[in-house]
Amino acid sequence: MRSACATTRNMPLDRLPSKHRALADQALSGQDERTRRESDTRGRKAEAVIEAGTRQLRDKVGVKNLTALREAMQHERGALRERREPPTGLGLDVAGAHKARKKRIDALVRRLGIDPKVLRGIHDATRAKLLAAFDRPGANVTPGMNLHHNLAQWQALSPLHQYPLDWGVRPPNDPDDPSQFQVFGPDFSLWNLQFDATESDNFVVRRETTLYEHSGVIGNIATMDCNDADGWDLADAVVDTELVFIYQAPRAGRLEVIVDAMNAFGHHDLTIADEFGWSNHWTHQHNYLSLNVFHPAITERSLAQMSEFKKDENEDNTWSVRALTPGNHYYGHMVSNGSVQAGDTFFVGVGTRTFDITRADDVEVHSRSNFQWWIRSAEVRIVT
Repeated sequence: MRSACATTRNMPLDRLPSKHRALADQALSGQDERTRRESDTRGRKAEAVIEAGTRQLRDKVGVKNLTALREAMQHERGALRERREPPTGLGLDVAGAHKARKKRIDALVRRLGIDPKVLRGIHDATRAKLLAAFDRPGANVTPGMNLHHNLAQWQALSPLHQYPLDWGVRPPNDPDDPSQFQVFGPDFSLWNLQFDATESDNFVVRRETTLYEHSGVIGNIATMDCNDADGWDLADAVVDTELVFIYQAPRAGRLEVIVDAMNAFGHHDLTIADEFGWSNHWTHQHNYLSLNVFHPAITERSLAQMSEFKKDENEDNTWSVRALTPGNHYYGHMVSNGSVQAGDTFFVGVGTRTFDITRADDVEVHSRSNFQWWIRSAEVRIVT
């Protein structure tokens, strides 16, 4: 099981007052270390769960029978690939070829005396354990909102919502009011990009990032591809793209942040193939607006979930789902999971997180999520 972390950022410490740079350096190094540690932990958990599932299969089915079944399935996959090559593949009935292949494997299962219910039971138990270990983007998650459909709630969140903040209007700031919102928004000059992936031997995980920081345009594309599925294949992708600004806390407390974002594109795409009757597959894709406070006392991003797509199916199929409406305004209302002190000056990031995970056992998988956002404003204040 391979794990990889990559971070790229434009957050020079000399942009902060000199007395606060050590605090920022501690926050940055701490976050990077936590990300690496969590990535390694996920990989070890996955290996342990998969090893336990493989051991159960060997115990229930027998090493000899399991080896014979795997070899036959690999042979059938290879034979079908050859049959699809031209010229014979040009007129091939692909659905019929899949059906015939499944029939031959089913016959082998009967000859070996293997009970498909046993295989499915072990796969289902393993699935539950993997989901428990992986399917969690963070502890501090709230629902995102469509602004138009929740206009009254939006207007009640902040007195500044009487102003067209998304047009760039910035109401006057009262330096004597420590409870007021401060508005940040395009243009931004600082940014933070992070990619964290886990993949088994047959998966390839990739990401693409959109970043036009001065205009506030950001986005993530995450792909997870498995062309030749074997048993117990797994992958996940966590992609964070964040616009960063500097904030000075007027008093001690937690950060409350409201992010107004216009969706430019939001799509879930998934194709699966190669089902053998007891094969196992699930793919979960998620997108969030995010708050990342670079302060040692705040140890986790706060997330507002904007979209979710889940498929726990094995039959050959393709899905292409438009998750959000391009051009519509959405907002995330988030609170940090830790408190800062009065006068602390630090980096704050707002952006988008993609968290996708997939599991394949003898199922070919092609997963792609694409979410593009235009951050119009971020309102920040301290709450006690």
